[in-house]
Amino acid sequence: MSLRKHASQLSFPFGESWQLPNRPERRKSKLMFVLKPSAPLGLIMHGDAMIHATNQNTRDAYPADLLHMSLLCMEEFDEPPATLIEATRMVMAGIRARPIPITLDSSGLFGDRRHLALYRAKGNPIVNQFAQMLRHALTRHNLPNVWMADAAPHVTLIYGCGRIEPMPIERNYAWIAGEFMLVYSHYGETRHEEFGRWSFDPNAPAYPMRPEQLRMTI
Repeated sequence: MSLRKHASQLSFPFGESWQLPNRPERRKSKLMFVLKPSAPLGLIMHGDAMIHATNQNTRDAYPADLLHMSLLCMEEFDEPPATLIEATRMVMAGIRARPIPITLDSSGLFGDRRHLALYRAKGNPIVNQFAQMLRHALTRHNLPNVWMADAAPHVTLIYGCGRIEPMPIERNYAWIAGEFMLVYSHYGETRHEEFGRWSFDPNAPAYPMRPEQLRMTI
């Protein structure tokens, strides 16, 4: 039987994107870079989500140790791609970036209003800058990456929650990310398999400042 490639799939030198023809599509697991809150803060987020969901929703809040902010997804796979993971780890060893301050002061529904998440109303621009840094490094080495430029950096508290009110924020959730991780999120298993963890460097060059918008006097 010959192999063909679906038009919607990307072509990379590792071969994981090729599939047998006429096989029904199914959801796959994701290889992705993430930031995670500290363990104490993750427990607070989880607890607040559980309280908020009481009498509103039957879905459990996401486990505290799995709460994360996605930076970018490399691709979706049926199983962890060993060759790609090794190549990615070699590239990440050369990344130098400062720790990232993160603030979450709002809640809302993301993913076609299916998931309850925390985010910052004014955005977390340094998170986006670091994600771009990762993307450029991967692209230079011809490694797959999917840039999520249309989604504000956020931490999902409840997946597939359906109808639920946004969660009142009585205090900001804030931390300084001291490391970033490469994880394989097993679809349908509520499980992250870690394949890399790298510390930020306080002595790395500062993130570039965003250009200020010009204002016209009327």
